[in-house]
Amino acid sequence: MKYLREFCFVICLGLLSGGCGSPSGDAPVTYEVNGTVTLDGEPVSEGAMVFLDAEGNGRSFGTRIEAGSFSTAMTAGKKKVEITATRESKTKMEPGPSGGPPVPALEQYIPKEYNTQTTLEAEVGADGENELKFDLKSKP
Repeated sequence: MKYLREFCFVICLGLLSGGCGSPSGDAPVTYEVNGTVTLDGEPVSEGAMVFLDAEGNGRSFGTRIEAGSFSTAMTAGKKKVEITATRESKTKMEPGPSGGPPVPALEQYIPKEYNTQTTLEAEVGADGENELKFDLKSKP
C-alpha cells in the first residue's frame, strides 16, 4: 500500500499510452533500456520512472525502480525523464483505516527538478547499448 500512488501512476500512464500506436495496428519498434538511479550517491530503493517523448508526439513509457535499478523497452529518440519515489513522513500523519490510530503520510522525496518540473533528458538509440545513469541530488 505504501507505493500505491506510484503504481497507479505507472499503470495509468501505460493505459494512456497504449492507444498511441500506429493506425495499422503494427507495434512500434522498441529497444531495451537499463540503468541506475541514485539520490545523493545512494540507490533509490523503490520508485517509478516515466520516459516521455521530448517532442510530445510519441508514446510514453513507464517503469519501476527497484534497488536503484530499472529495465524496460521503449522506442528510440530523445526522452524527457520523470522520476518519483515516496517514503513515510516523519512529521505528517493521516487518519488510520476504519478510525484506527494515525499512520505516517507518504511524501515525495525526489526533488521536483526530477519529476513535476523535470530537467532530465535521455537519448535512446536504435544501435548500441542503452545504459542510462541518473545521479540525482537532493539539493541542487
